[in-house]
Amino acid sequence: MKYQSLTKFALVVLLALALSACPGGSGSNTFGDAADGPVSITITSPVPGGTMETPDDTVTLAGTADSTSQVVSVSWTSDKGGEGKATGETSWQTEAIALAIGENTITVTAEDSNGATASRTLIIRREAEFPGSVTLTWEAPTTREDGSPLTDLAGYYIHYGRMSETYDYEIKVDNPGVMSYVVENLSSGTWYFVASAYDSAGLQSNFSNEISGDIP
Repeated sequence: MKYQSLTKFALVVLLALALSACPGGSGSNTFGDAADGPVSITITSPVPGGTMETPDDTVTLAGTADSTSQVVSVSWTSDKGGEGKATGETSWQTEAIALAIGENTITVTAEDSNGATASRTLIIRREAEFPGSVTLTWEAPTTREDGSPLTDLAGYYIHYGRMSETYDYEIKVDNPGVMSYVVENLSSGTWYFVASAYDSAGLQSNFSNEISGDIP
């Protein structure tokens, strides 16, 4: 995309006009390191490692455990207050564990007959089931960088993402008369927005000011 000729313009109203979300779920999980020693434990479900997202309000974990002696119990705790024992030892499964909106840290621990333990930690982020929306409003640029009138404004781009100055998503608004747009399907968390204008020749302005906002 060519960036020249058009003046930079401002994103003047953001988030205050429309911000909506409903309870629900989505999330991510990362696995901590099991202790090096006579006991080992692995989480194999709902994912064999890495991250996950879920719209559910509960999650059931399963996996395996091993020991140089004998595994006698596998238990779990949640930073949201829950705890319990899994069924099985070398092959185990938890009950349905309640998930709160936001981050949930769940630790699963195996213990052997000698009292040795090993743990795995799973972080699950549960987001809103029904995504939020944001209304952006801006003022159209009227001049080019050299001060000459801008007579062939063709439209705008909205750029947004989950990190400041990193915009993974783009929306093209191909009507220069539109100066407001509702960005939908936003999961909970902080989002960052900028906008740019383009003319009939495809020349694009620099980004507007960045604005951030939180979706519940």
